[in-house]
Amino acid sequence: MASFGGTIIFGTAITMSTVDNPREKQLNAFFGLSGLESLDGGSRGRVTHVSGLLFGNSPLLLAGAESLFRSFNDGAVHPLVDTLGVAWSNVRLESFQPQGRIRQSPGGVLFRAYTARFLHLE
Repeated sequence: MASFGGTIIFGTAITMSTVDNPREKQLNAFFGLSGLESLDGGSRGRVTHVSGLLFGNSPLLLAGAESLFRSFNDGAVHPLVDTLGVAWSNVRLESFQPQGRIRQSPGGVLFRAYTARFLHLE
């Protein structure tokens, strides 16, 4: 089950996509010589994009779910476990954005879509 900092914050209908940031590099050219010299500058971490639905049986419970998610936007790093069960260490929540209007299911549950962005520091 997906979690962040050991807490299940993602709600339901979760999609997660983790992509590598481009590696840093330095290209050098030398007068009179053909070609380029490429120096590898190392990795610049990864980014995980998340979307899903947060829900609650009342407006207060939905607000609580959103508030819990926002509480992790504290600048600290936490472990992230993705939907495939892969554990990533040293991950920071960069943004959390509820999307659109609050909706209600036929059973009376309130829900709202969100997107979030996480930065992997390793």
